[in-house]
Amino acid sequence: MADKSSLRREMLAHRNACANREARDDALFRRVVSSELYQEAACVLCYVSFGSEADTRRLLRQILSDGKRLFVPRCVPGTNQMEFYRITSLDSLKPGAYGILEPPKAERFAGDPSAVCFVPGLVFTAQGQRIGYGKGYYDTFLEKTGVCAVGLCYDFQIVPAISSEAHDRAMDYIITDQNLYASRKDGK
Repeated sequence: MADKSSLRREMLAHRNACANREARDDALFRRVVSSELYQEAACVLCYVSFGSEADTRRLLRQILSDGKRLFVPRCVPGTNQMEFYRITSLDSLKPGAYGILEPPKAERFAGDPSAVCFVPGLVFTAQGQRIGYGKGYYDTFLEKTGVCAVGLCYDFQIVPAISSEAHDRAMDYIITDQNLYASRKDGK
């Protein structure tokens, strides 16, 4: 099994070279908005896609259009932590840490048992393991809040196995352009 750094590099190169991105993003969008996870959520936490990540901008607009409460991440300077803040328009987003669009500090997410959090990553397994970018932002946030974590990616980002560490937070579900993987132990 390749180490995390090697897997990150390999998958980032594969994702950067991805063909049919528009079709893949469209299929992923349709799979997300038709899922029970999305349909039943009144509160959605979602990353703002960056670089070659699975696109979320159409999803963010749909969340707002559907009248759901939408929170997006903002990095806390000098730490490997982030907080999610509510937005009502994509126009309020401005470049922040790493050049990623971030929300203004307004209404901070304080918890909601029915919330779903869409999470980016480089590598996933069907069992919910995830390799992100190596800073631990999502692992820390998800461990602290306990919200339902749903990885979003292209199906080629799913691998048979990866090594994980005690602090790595597994996804409850993973949605790709081709499948929905339920990794939560209770199956719900």
